Amino acid sequence: MTTPSPQDPQQSPRPSQDPQPPYPAQQPYPAQQPYPQQQYPYPQSPPVPPKPQPPVDVVTAFQLLCGVAGLGVVNLFATLATALGDRANFADQLVRDVRAQDETVEITRSTAEGLLLIGFGLTAVLGLILTGVYLLFVFKMRAGRNWARMLVTMIGVMTVFVAIPTVFGLGAVGGAAAVVAGGAGILQAVLSVGAVVLMHRADSNRYFMPGVKAQQQR
Repeated sequence: MTTPSPQDPQQSPRPSQDPQPPYPAQQPYPAQQPYPQQQYPYPQSPPVPPKPQPPVDVVTAFQLLCGVAGLGVVNLFATLATALGDRANFADQLVRDVRAQDETVEITRSTAEGLLLIGFGLTAVLGLILTGVYLLFVFKMRAGRNWARMLVTMIGVMTVFVAIPTVFGLGAVGGAAAVVAGGAGILQAVLSVGAVVLMHRADSNRYFMPGVKAQQQR
């Protein structure tokens, strides 16, 4: 029986291979707190500046011009009533004018009166349309539109010049409708003068000037 040599690696005892102890279980990481979300303010539109209010002179001029428009309607229908009252003479004049231009054209008096009635109706409709357009200018003037103030001023000046012959010939006209039409025309001129003066005073000029309005809106 041979004795194992200590130099013989095959005969040397192997070290015992004990199982290594398991690593300790890792502790779970603490849950991370969510980052606070930064609230970005939404872009806000700049505040709307308050609309400048018209001065007292402009408001008074607006009221006077509305009166001018109302008197214009009265003047229109009073003039048409005067013409309707004298439609027989107008019809005869129309028949004579047609025959003078062309003798071959035959037109009766009843036909001429019918044509006059159609013409009076169209005149009334056109007058109401023009009154509506005038009121549109008046409302734009109250809103501060300088171009509307200029238009209304020119119309007022024309109204005054148209009413001047009526002032001197008011006593010569006959009939109630003619007197009403003449009186309405004179009152229109008076109200127009007052409105034009008020629209061009110092406070009114500052209201209609674009630079001053822009400074008031800041």
